[in-house]
Amino acid sequence: MAHLEVIPHEGSALIGIARVDITPPVGIYGRMWGASNHDRSEGAHKPLFVTALSIQQSVHDKPALLIAVDAASLGDLDGQEAHWLRERVCTALGLTDSHLMLACSHTHASPWSARSRAQMPGGDLVEQYLHDISDALCKAGKEAIANASQSIVTFGDGKCSLASNRDLLDPHDPTRYLTGFNPDTPADETVLVGRITRISDSHVIGTIVNYACHPTSLGWDNKLASPDYVGAMREIVEAQFPGAPCLFLQGASGDLAPAYQYVADTTIADQHGAQLGYAALGVLASMNPAGEKFEFKRAVESGAPLGYWEPAPYEVPTQVRIGANQVGLPTKPWPTVGELDQQWAQTEDSFAKERIFRKKSIAKLMSGSAGIELTIYGWRIGKVLLVGAQCEVYSMWQSELRKAFPDYAVVAITCVDYEAIGYVVPDQLQDLNLYTAWQPPFGKGVMQALLAGSKEQITKSLS
Repeated sequence: MAHLEVIPHEGSALIGIARVDITPPVGIYGRMWGASNHDRSEGAHKPLFVTALSIQQSVHDKPALLIAVDAASLGDLDGQEAHWLRERVCTALGLTDSHLMLACSHTHASPWSARSRAQMPGGDLVEQYLHDISDALCKAGKEAIANASQSIVTFGDGKCSLASNRDLLDPHDPTRYLTGFNPDTPADETVLVGRITRISDSHVIGTIVNYACHPTSLGWDNKLASPDYVGAMREIVEAQFPGAPCLFLQGASGDLAPAYQYVADTTIADQHGAQLGYAALGVLASMNPAGEKFEFKRAVESGAPLGYWEPAPYEVPTQVRIGANQVGLPTKPWPTVGELDQQWAQTEDSFAKERIFRKKSIAKLMSGSAGIELTIYGWRIGKVLLVGAQCEVYSMWQSELRKAFPDYAVVAITCVDYEAIGYVVPDQLQDLNLYTAWQPPFGKGVMQALLAGSKEQITKSLS
């Protein structure tokens, strides 16, 4: 027999949201691309923000904070700036480690806020900018907690064709892959959209957009700090909900990016943002009022026998579970620090030196161990699951998690506390001459290990 009711993916909790501007100063080191011929940013395309979401089951519980950050990463592995930022926020707000996620949008038009860049042109502005980000994180977090009210978060899903596969076999050299539009492989186009409604007056206080697509519309010739497509998307969504910030969460986009990308023209980033923004509004327009399911009411005799459905109130689940756990990820053979120092001394190529520098940071992290431990976050609000990973992950991860937990909205978040450790790719790609396969330290079995750890953490949140 057919189901006679549709229960939305909703949860009720004390929820607050707040935003603080982190637009960087003109002239800061902003060379994110090796192909760039400039180092300093020359202005801003749109503002960069941190947007904080606080979650509590009741006033007696410690709040959890999910803070979206317009940044490619929070420093790098060499300086471990993400650890430094987390410690400052946790100390200032009295949070435990499991109760804080710093989710980078991964825009490639943000400054590289790493202390390892201090000697570069514009690097003298990095330290102060890191302190500005720290202050903004604390301020937004405090305001979100203070603003919290009993609310219902409702999630729905739709499609947006902005994302495309980006693993392209080089047409001039079939021994390698390029990171660029591949029209022959389908992409995960899922966009997950949340609406936060205050119960006392049914006012929308915030929205959430979870989508997997590299923010690489703007490339090496762009000289402006920018949130990339995320900026225009937010403006479009927020225009429909004045005073309600839109929080963007990057999905599993290791293999996904816009087809048209790497440009200097900011109108292209805005077009991409409009594409995602209108897709998000379509999902929001499809939602029933908060706290209402959709149920069959009766048969109506007409020219045809009609089945009449309508929204109806129901008891929204209120369970809030906040957790995190370390998961060990297998690694592949990696050169030692000494070997990399020797390679550095033997090359004058700037691109090669940059790659060696990044490899050396990873070598320090590995320090002879058989694996790397990263944190998996698993949070639950009723029928909504927030899953966070500290790396860049292929879209297979989010697809498999959503298949495994079909009764929930699975909000898959990558680049959490991100220090540019790299990608998690499926085993069938590990041996290819593909950047996302050879750049990271992870070996075969890494996707399976990440999936297993993620499922385990989700299951804990459901107990």
